Amino acid sequence: MPLAGGFGPFQRNSSIGVFVAVLPRTSWMNLAIAIVCGIGVLVALFLALFEEERPNHEPQSQPEVAQFHTDQQGTPIEHTDFRFTSMTDCGIDFVHESGTSADKPFPAANGSGIGAVDFDRDGNLDLYFLTGTPFPLDSSRSSPMNRLYRNLGDWQFRDVSVQTGVAHNGYSAGVAVADFDNDGFPDVYVACYGANILYHNSGDGTFEQLPDSAGVSDERWATSAACLDFNNDGFLDIYVCNYAEWSPATNKYCGDRKNKVRIFCSPKSVKPVHDALLRNNGDGTFTDVLEEVGCAGEARRGQGVIAADFDGDRHVDIYVGNDLHPNSLFISDGHGRFVDRHRESGAGFSFFGASQAGMGVDAADFNRDGRFDLFVTNYAGEHNAFYENRGDGLFDETSHGIGLAASSMSRVGWGAAFVDLDTDGWEDLVVTNGHTDDNLAELGRDGDYAQRPLVFRNHHGRFNAAEVGGDYFAKTSVGRALVVADLDNDGDSDLVVGHQDGPPAILRNDSVSAPICARFTCVGRRSNRDGIGTLMTLSNGEFTMTRQVKGGGSYLSAHDYLQLMSLSHEAWPPRENSEIAIKVRWPSGTEAVLERVVAGSEYFVVESHEEFIQSAFPSRR
Repeated sequence: MPLAGGFGPFQRNSSIGVFVAVLPRTSWMNLAIAIVCGIGVLVALFLALFEEERPNHEPQSQPEVAQFHTDQQGTPIEHTDFRFTSMTDCGIDFVHESGTSADKPFPAANGSGIGAVDFDRDGNLDLYFLTGTPFPLDSSRSSPMNRLYRNLGDWQFRDVSVQTGVAHNGYSAGVAVADFDNDGFPDVYVACYGANILYHNSGDGTFEQLPDSAGVSDERWATSAACLDFNNDGFLDIYVCNYAEWSPATNKYCGDRKNKVRIFCSPKSVKPVHDALLRNNGDGTFTDVLEEVGCAGEARRGQGVIAADFDGDRHVDIYVGNDLHPNSLFISDGHGRFVDRHRESGAGFSFFGASQAGMGVDAADFNRDGRFDLFVTNYAGEHNAFYENRGDGLFDETSHGIGLAASSMSRVGWGAAFVDLDTDGWEDLVVTNGHTDDNLAELGRDGDYAQRPLVFRNHHGRFNAAEVGGDYFAKTSVGRALVVADLDNDGDSDLVVGHQDGPPAILRNDSVSAPICARFTCVGRRSNRDGIGTLMTLSNGEFTMTRQVKGGGSYLSAHDYLQLMSLSHEAWPPRENSEIAIKVRWPSGTEAVLERVVAGSEYFVVESHEEFIQSAFPSRR
């Protein structure tokens, strides 16, 4: 029988128990030493095996030694050359409204998105800002409304919302931008609390709202959206995250009634609903085929979504960050159907095996091993999750091991983007932060409403919290949306950050004086026109750099599809007499090689064409 107290396998009549009982004192000591030494050997062997299993993707050359200081919480902060200038006098006077009130309507906690869209095809990226509105919704209100700003060049923008026809005055959450009818002009999809909207670009500087009969006007509470061609028919489809069942009439009271302190309710207070996958029928109409394609399993509160090829089979997969549900990983079977691999892949839960409050998402080949890894922002008290792609459909949650976990614990993360800020060839990471409630102190709880954003420098496959020059990153804000876009066409990535109930931050990237980049715009012929799912690999046989045209990403927002690839010596140590070439693989399976790529040039890569249009773009003035 087991010993009293539950010591498991050690029994009164076991041979081990009898043997130990009759040992003299010296033998006891020798046995103890032997046991300790044995444990040490086993630990050493385990660590050695673990290190052998973990592939080393770093190049042979060692990165420079980083210089650090610590912030007020004692977190090491790396000195970097990252620097951004706030463009406060650029003509953008938009101010977001969350629709919050004393009743704490649930959607008002989450914010609204931003879209980068060159709607008039003049070569300058324009900006579309979404906003909430007070509850109950009232279509007769003239404001607030979504605002579209045309980029005039030289960091000047003009409001063209009304004349273009996109000044929606409902409750807007997420935005997706894509050329849904392959006519060469980007269309805009707006995900709302209330009926969603698809604006068709007429090509003359105006948009036309598609009617309800087009199948895009779902009235469930939607959040983020992503574009992808899941069936490879050349027409882009739309994956729409839906959150939950909620209405002002069912809004619960959360907080302290006695002291009249009300806060936003937990996500667990609302019942989740299924997402939608809108198949583009190619005739101006869409059909929700979520169940038909295998994505309608457990309903989850969807927040962020990204579409990309995660398993290397050239078929676009879908990853969804879910709020207090497992994150979803839908892997394409190559025939227009998906299988949810969140559980067996390891990409659905945290390092500790728990569901977290998934919000913003992004994907990148952070260590340049050719596989695309996943990142998800989460709530305070959790850590932002990083899922390293090991191949064969498996992911490891390695946030703690690569420097991304600790600094996120006290923050509520939202927008997220991998972006090579200093054009050194390694994709860095930007995260916006801000709490849901501004009155937690009245309940005796910790949690600053305004929080600093996080920027991490990628040191050849490990992230360091980075010091960023400029006034924006030195202060706190209530961050939500995040967009990456080269707004001045100078070859590096600028940032646009959305804030709750405030103006956005328009941030010019001044990290390097002369970016060593080439710019690539993919134009599909057999594949979708925006080239979503296209893989670009730069390799000289020893070093590789891989980028992918992704659909969705960040939080409620839409990046530009332009790809920037660094050609600096730090990013790309050249071999003697070697020339830089880039292999392009389209979702259709078509492949091509771009030879003799030149830094400081822009390439329009057209599928099925042997020649590629090249033009120079200006350096910073």
